[in-house]
Amino acid sequence: MSDILEITKPSAWVGCLGCYNSGSLNGAWVDGLEAGDISKAVKLRIGEPAIYGDNCPVCIKCGSDEFWVFDHEGFGGLISGECSPSEAQERAELLASVEEGEREAFTAWLATGGSQDLEEFRDSYLGEFDTYTALAEYFIEAGALDIPDYIRPYFDYEAYGRDLSYDFTEHGSHYFRSN
Repeated sequence: MSDILEITKPSAWVGCLGCYNSGSLNGAWVDGLEAGDISKAVKLRIGEPAIYGDNCPVCIKCGSDEFWVFDHEGFGGLISGECSPSEAQERAELLASVEEGEREAFTAWLATGGSQDLEEFRDSYLGEFDTYTALAEYFIEAGALDIPDYIRPYFDYEAYGRDLSYDFTEHGSHYFRSN
């Protein structure tokens, strides 16, 4: 079983920070791709927001204009803890830009400390292997070392895999070139 977080549709619980600091929970779950639209979250749970200035929503319960993401799910480890609604939306947009078949590997990449740059992820990703020994076997089969067939039974794949572990990173059976 993989220790990578399952990615479902990203959603964020956006609430009024003023109410929270006063001991009340007023907010709503919203689609992560729309978390930055505070007016939508406020309308769902708190009620029609009062608007002032440049369409800045204000909580009708306490008058605060500060909103925060207090909980989230489906971000695959891109967010840890609380964050701003705009940050949640940015992370959801990043996840949406990753192809469905790459999402698990991408979250593994991030767990290894990789950047959020998709091109860097794609350049670094090698594939999914059970062990470094399996990665070594893959490299030998792909021709990384020119080893005659009659010598291959004597080749120490485990030792070669151990050597590869210095130049590659693994998380949840996903292997990446180290930077």
